[in-house]
Amino acid sequence: MNNQTIVITQSRMAGWLMFNRFHKIDEKVDLKDGNRKIYIFKDSADLREVMAKYNEFKDLIVLN
Repeated sequence: MNNQTIVITQSRMAGWLMFNRFHKIDEKVDLKDGNRKIYIFKDSADLREVMAKYNEFKDLIVLN
């Protein structure tokens, strides 16, 4: 990956970013663990800000 992208390894974080209107560039199988996926997003200051807010809101989000 180049330095303009960020790799997310947690599906919940990826879902949070997509919920906040960030578009996933790609999704691939994790080379370290074939049972997991990685999610690739375009890196930006806005994306990093929303990632930081995830910790504030994750306890309020009900996930089944």
